[in-house]
Amino acid sequence: MRTQILTLAAMLAMAVPGLSSAAAISGPVTYAGSGIYSGTSTSLAYDPDGPLYSDDEVLLICIDHRTNPPFTYSTPKAQFETEAGATAIRGPSGAAGEAAIYWLLDQYYLTFYKTGTIEQRRALQYALWEIGNDYDGSAASINTSTGSSRPALENVIDYGGTDQAAFVTAYTTLYDAMKANLPTLRTSYRSTTYTMDLFRNLDPVYQHMVALIERPPPNTVPVAEPAITGTPQVGSTVTGSYTYTDNNGDVEDPSGTGTSYQFVTSPNPSIASASEGTVVASGTTGGAGQTVSYTLQATDLNQYVFFCVKPAAQTGASPGAEVCTSPVGPVTARVVQQAPTPVPGLGLWALLGLTPLIAWLGIGRQRRA
Repeated sequence: MRTQILTLAAMLAMAVPGLSSAAAISGPVTYAGSGIYSGTSTSLAYDPDGPLYSDDEVLLICIDHRTNPPFTYSTPKAQFETEAGATAIRGPSGAAGEAAIYWLLDQYYLTFYKTGTIEQRRALQYALWEIGNDYDGSAASINTSTGSSRPALENVIDYGGTDQAAFVTAYTTLYDAMKANLPTLRTSYRSTTYTMDLFRNLDPVYQHMVALIERPPPNTVPVAEPAITGTPQVGSTVTGSYTYTDNNGDVEDPSGTGTSYQFVTSPNPSIASASEGTVVASGTTGGAGQTVSYTLQATDLNQYVFFCVKPAAQTGASPGAEVCTSPVGPVTARVVQQAPTPVPGLGLWALLGLTPLIAWLGIGRQRRA
């Protein structure tokens, strides 16, 4: 079964994916009965006369479960907001879920979707639904028999399959792999094999989608995840550290013009960037294996302290976006320890002089006894 879905006008004209901010797109999408809620389009555009979203074919696969598939529109249309990110995920996983979708398709798009059987395709659909609805970042939340998406309750023959046992094997393989890999997957994970995007359906009645284009994405900038430790007290030292990742494998630049840091203070417990506070120390980090420190001053009293890092790569797109930690603080006054008052003591000669008296008292006590 193939259904051509005609579209309404787009809301906003923008540039090509990866170079634009979020924008609404529309265009004809062909949905095929392939055991999975997916469709393809070569004509998604930012407005009827504007630039195409992609010159290559775009594959769209549903990532919801609690809403309707998009091809059940009573009034045919296909309108989506691009670059919706984790907001297109209905479950509690957030950024972890967005990274998980990229990972899943990186690993299994070719073997389970493009060249897979209906049983494997259907299993992949359920894995995407699991991430989009039930996954919360933990292995325990990935379960074939609980939640809103339950492949264990489905008969794959109802969707064109012929082998229920193969379907069980396929979804078990995916769910076991997700349990083993997703809880430790970095939230900044993005595919370097395919260009992918999360679409939010502009009609909330219908499913959001992951869009996949079979071409590598543009080289992306590196990502830093900073941390700050220490006691927020005048005279104490706070220490900044961070991890460095680059989806394209570009090595960090540890030189004097490479990854930079700033310690920042602010009366506010939250800042988006160093520019929103007062920079009290700055420099280059020397690489992610190094730590840098700052000793809190009297002028930092009652302030929150942040550690901000802007990662740089030796090759490829660089630098990455500046990222700041949650704060430590507010900074308290230094506690001055009072030296204990010494107990007066007796010198050697004084003790020798007391010895006869102590002996006399002892003799007198024995006589009274």
